[in-house]
Amino acid sequence: MRVRAPAKLNLCLRLGPLRPDGYHRVTTLVQAIDVYDELELEPAAETAVEGFAEDTLVTAALEALGETRRVHLEKRIPVAAGLGGGSSDAAAVLRALRGERSPNELHELARAIGTDVPFFLSGAETGFCTGRGDRVQALPDFPRGHAFVVVPAAGLSTADVYSASEPNPAFRADEGELIRRMHTVRRAADVAALMANDLEAAALRLRPEVAGALEQLRGAGALAAQVSGSGPAAFGLFEHRDAANAAATGIKGALTASPV
Repeated sequence: MRVRAPAKLNLCLRLGPLRPDGYHRVTTLVQAIDVYDELELEPAAETAVEGFAEDTLVTAALEALGETRRVHLEKRIPVAAGLGGGSSDAAAVLRALRGERSPNELHELARAIGTDVPFFLSGAETGFCTGRGDRVQALPDFPRGHAFVVVPAAGLSTADVYSASEPNPAFRADEGELIRRMHTVRRAADVAALMANDLEAAALRLRPEVAGALEQLRGAGALAAQVSGSGPAAFGLFEHRDAANAAATGIKGALTASPV
């Protein structure tokens, strides 16, 4: 069995106060993009994940399901970059081996594995996520004609970024503004106007070199540019794929992507 797992970009991420369970309340607008990991699942007496020695989340998904598989994982999504690759891999395993479990049962397994896993499990192309990021509302009418240039970077701990971030004092107001505006976007410029990330300042303090990637993206004509999630991958929004392809040629290591 072969399955694909898409990456994601956080178009908007607002950081709220700590919840009683120790997680921050967040509001985020998440976009799945056409950059994929590929997984091949085969029956096996014991679980083994080949091709990516650092895996934890595929193994966690199999353990949650009570399944064992030999998994060949072809990683194409940069690791520890804010692009959700591990969470997407776990969600792909949950979907592929769901058996007779109900959507609610799968959702509970997903949220126990990781905050981003419910978004990927939902299959939403664009999702409005609340709670600690685990409550997902699909936005099927969100525009998809634009494109992105992603400048990969890796090795930044999500926990470190959250620890270095301060909750947004205007969280409720910014959350309400996002809710009002996300249903009225029609063009790439409208999407750009929504973009914001309350984790970016901390990510840039921890990895100041990422500021250079943001400057390159803006200099190449991005309508908006920011860090995705907890970073350190940076991305820029462009009017269409041709514009993104042209911009990416001048940025070392950049790749282009479109909404799924």
